[in-house]
Amino acid sequence: MQILPVVAMLVLLVGLLFRQPLARARAKLAARRFDPTRYGLPSRDELDPDRAGPPPPQSVQLELIALTDAATLGDWRPAAAYLDHAGRDWDERWHRILLLSKIAIENGHWLTRWSQDRPDSGDAATLRAHVLLLTGWAIRGDGFAREVPAPHMRQFHDHLHAAVETAQQAAALAPEDPGPWVVMVTAARGLKYSHAQFRSLWNELTRRAPGHFMGHLQALEYWTPKWHGTDREMLAFGERAIYHCAPGSPVPGVYLYAVAEHIQHQGKLPSAPSSQRKRLLADVHRALNQVPEDNPYLPSLRHLLAHRLSHAGMFDQALDQFRRIGPWCGAAPWSSSKNPVVAFDTERAIAAANAGRRAKATQGLPEGDSAKSREGGS
Repeated sequence: MQILPVVAMLVLLVGLLFRQPLARARAKLAARRFDPTRYGLPSRDELDPDRAGPPPPQSVQLELIALTDAATLGDWRPAAAYLDHAGRDWDERWHRILLLSKIAIENGHWLTRWSQDRPDSGDAATLRAHVLLLTGWAIRGDGFAREVPAPHMRQFHDHLHAAVETAQQAAALAPEDPGPWVVMVTAARGLKYSHAQFRSLWNELTRRAPGHFMGHLQALEYWTPKWHGTDREMLAFGERAIYHCAPGSPVPGVYLYAVAEHIQHQGKLPSAPSSQRKRLLADVHRALNQVPEDNPYLPSLRHLLAHRLSHAGMFDQALDQFRRIGPWCGAAPWSSSKNPVVAFDTERAIAAANAGRRAKATQGLPEGDSAKSREGGS
């Protein structure tokens, strides 16, 4: 008779152990039967794995073509005007720096001429600093430090030192621009700056642009365990990002990168209670829904948010994000799958099948398979 309680306990433990995988498996089976158009989602045939979001307007594409053509001829003036037109929209200005950096890496003659013709240009100096930064990081690669050949590591550090020096010159030429400080904050982790040194740079950046998205994302990298922080410091930085920004800023999305980094490093979700994690995700959801649709960073953040909401069992909010995303699925986390279209379609199907379950039950409609306890790894 003593065996029965033991067997019952084993059955219970096995059930708890496999409940989440089984629930998710049932949800995936239900997803195969769902019609996306019933939920206001694009059909499977419309899904596009090549982009995170809609392409820029044709006028913007033509402008970029003209910039590239002018740069090929050594003419820097269109690039200067392109940056100048961003005004004090620091996020937009940095996005343009990123685009111009790609052009300059392919052909930097026009940037050299710009610096020679206008040695007082803070924009030219910022762009040169960023190109040095990107070039150095390309030499280093993405591997662990122990995997980088010593000559490559020396070149990496040389490029970062040069980037910081050039960024300091840019900061002197354009004292209100946070761009040079984004370069320095990014270089800080590669140059092994102390916490005090980093915070000094961070204070200078946020004094000029408290809600600079890429500045926050690069600062988060500094606080990751693989660089100079801990899981706790990284998550605390990500949580602060949710609440310390103006409405309409994409900065709250930085928290999603912190969670993803924690899962990659620890193989599990942060140890905070599930209710706290859901509250944080709900706040990110509300914040990102206030960001203008033309914000260049928004599409990628929506993908990360939809994925995390669905895995937290917050299906209604996840479905809302999938509707806003539309047919585009060329972004993380789907892009890391063997078939991004299938990964994206499966996750939105799970969200759709489980969204509004109480309302469906009240109306006598089929609920689809339950995906309780889905909150987990990735």
